[in-house]
Amino acid sequence: MKPEYANSFGIRKVSDKDGEILEVTLDIAYKYMENAITFTSKGMENISTPAADPVASIVMNRQSAISLRNLLIQTLGVE
Repeated sequence: MKPEYANSFGIRKVSDKDGEILEVTLDIAYKYMENAITFTSKGMENISTPAADPVASIVMNRQSAISLRNLLIQTLGVE
């Protein structure tokens, strides 16, 4: 049974031809090791393989991404 939480985050951005960021997407996933059975010349083997289940993708314009950044800074402080 998989836990109900996310443990992996990625970010993608869309820029115009001048490099100005138009859109930011925060991808949220749950990554885990999955057990799989494979058959080889030695017989049946149980192996672990990496797997990921997407949880959500949050698409933000420039201003909402800046607002999220500011909220994180306010919450976590500056390092």
